[in-house]
Amino acid sequence: MVNAQISPLEENVARKDIAHVSPAGIEGNVDVSAKNQSWKNYFWDSWDKSPEERRLLFKLDLTLMTFGCLGTFIKYIDRSNINSAFVSGMKEDLRLYGNELNYASTAFSIANIIGLWPCNLILTRSNPKWFIPLLEAGWTICTFAQAAMKAPLQMYVLRTLTGLFETGHYSAIVYLCGAWYQKAELSRRLAIINCATAIGPMFSSYLQAAAYTGLNGRHGMAGWQWLFIIDGVISIGIIIPQCLFYPDVPSRQKPDWVFTEKEIEIARDRNPREGRVKQGKFTRTQMKRWLLTPDIWLLWLISIGNSIGNQPSSSMAFWLKAWNKKHPKSFTVPQINNYTTPIQAVTVVVTLFMAWSSDTWLGGRRWPMLVVGGVVNGIVCILLGSTPVFPKNRAFRWFLYYQTGWAQASNSMFWAWTQDTLSGDPGTRAWASAGLNVWAWTFIATVPLAVFKTTDQPAVVAGNFTAAGFCFTVAIGAVALAYLQHRRSLTSGGDGSIDDSQGSDSEIRSSDNADGLVYDDSKIVRTGIKAVA
Repeated sequence: MVNAQISPLEENVARKDIAHVSPAGIEGNVDVSAKNQSWKNYFWDSWDKSPEERRLLFKLDLTLMTFGCLGTFIKYIDRSNINSAFVSGMKEDLRLYGNELNYASTAFSIANIIGLWPCNLILTRSNPKWFIPLLEAGWTICTFAQAAMKAPLQMYVLRTLTGLFETGHYSAIVYLCGAWYQKAELSRRLAIINCATAIGPMFSSYLQAAAYTGLNGRHGMAGWQWLFIIDGVISIGIIIPQCLFYPDVPSRQKPDWVFTEKEIEIARDRNPREGRVKQGKFTRTQMKRWLLTPDIWLLWLISIGNSIGNQPSSSMAFWLKAWNKKHPKSFTVPQINNYTTPIQAVTVVVTLFMAWSSDTWLGGRRWPMLVVGGVVNGIVCILLGSTPVFPKNRAFRWFLYYQTGWAQASNSMFWAWTQDTLSGDPGTRAWASAGLNVWAWTFIATVPLAVFKTTDQPAVVAGNFTAAGFCFTVAIGAVALAYLQHRRSLTSGGDGSIDDSQGSDSEIRSSDNADGLVYDDSKIVRTGIKAVA
C-alpha cells in the first residue's frame, strides 16, 4: 500500500480582527501541548492556562463533554439492556432457546455498518445540534418499542432500527472533540466519554436488578420490559437541551449564547492544523487519500482487534447463570446482574489511568497503552480458554472475568491517535473515525456467530483463544504504526503524522481545489496567530 500524498490544508476561514490571548501549548502554529507541560497538567490540563482559555474549556466541557457522556451513556445502557433482559426473563418469555440473541446482535451490527460512513460524512457538512439529537430521538422511540416485543422477529426488526439510529454517535462525538481539543487534552476527554461505555452496562445491570425486584409483574409487565421503558424515559431528558447548546466544529461555529466571537477565535488558534479549515465538497483526490493512507488501515486493524478481544467479558453473566444448572439456586437474577458490574468498574479505572498516562508522562504517545491493553487482555483470554469452566474454586475464573476489559480500556488511545494523525483534513478524519467502528462492527457481526455462540456459553473455548489472537493483534498493530510514524518523523522532522512532509501550499491549491475545500485569498491571513500575551 502506498501512502497518499496528504498535505497540511490551507486555511479557508477568515481571521477576525479581534485581539485575544495566545493559546497555551502552541509554538509557531504547531501544537506542542503534549511536550511542554507544567506539573499542574498532570492533575488537569486547564490549570496552567489563561483565565480566558480556561473559560473556553469550561464552556466546551460543559456542553460537548456533558452531552457526549450522556448520549454515550444512554446508548450503552440500551446496547447492554438486551443482554440484561435476556438473563432476566426475556429468554423464557420470548422462547429464545437457540441463537436468536446472536441473530439480533448481528442485525444491530449490520445496521450500524450501513449507516456509519454516511453519518460521519454528513456531520462534516451539517450542524450537530440538530443532527445528533435527531438520531437519539430515533433510538429512544425504538427503546420504548422493545418493551412490547412478543416474538423473535420483532426483536430482530427493532434491534436493526436501533442500530441504524445509534450508528456513528460515538465516532461523531470523537470527531467533534478532535476539532476542539489539543493533543494533551484529547485522550483524557475521550477516556471520560469512554467511561460511559463501561458505566452504561454497569448501570443497566443495576437497573435490571432493581426493575426485576421492584417492578416485575407491575401493570402486567415483566421486569425486563420495565428496563426498556425506564431507559427510554432517561433518554428523553437528555435530548432536549442538546438542540440549544451543542457546539459545532470551530471552523463553522458562530457566536451564540454559549461561545463569544473572541472565544471562537481562541478555539480556532488552539488547533492550528484544523481550526480554520472548513470541509467543502468531497473530491476524487480526497477520496483517494481515504483508501491509500497506511496509517488509516493500521488504525482500523487495531480497532478490529480491540472489538473481538473484548468479547469474553460478556460470558460472565452466562457463567453465573450456568452454575444454577449444576447447583440449583447458586445465584439469583439480581446477583447475576450485579456480580458482573465490577468488569466495568475495572475498565473505568484502567481507562482513566491509560488516558492520563498518554496525555502526560508519555508525551502524547498512544501506542504504549495499546500494547499494555492488548497483551494483558490476550493473556487473560488464554487463561480463560485453557482452564476449567466450572472449577472447584471459582475465585480465579471470577477474577479473570473481571480483567477482560483491558482491551476496551485502551480504545481511547486509537480514537485519539486517529484524530492526532489526520488533523487538518476534516473529511479524511471523519472517514477514518467512522471506519474504526465500521470494521469493528463488521467483525462483531460475524466472528461471534462462529466462536461465541449463545448455545456454547459460557465455555466458548474457541472464542477465548480467538479473542486472545485479536488482542495480540492490537499490540502488533500499535507497534507497527508507531514505527511507521517514527520513520516518517525522521524524514520530515515533524511528529510523524501524515501531513508532516508532503507537498507545499502551491501544490495543495492546484488541481481544482483537490482537497475539497473552498479558498478565498482575499480573506485568508497567513501572518500567524493574531493574539496578545
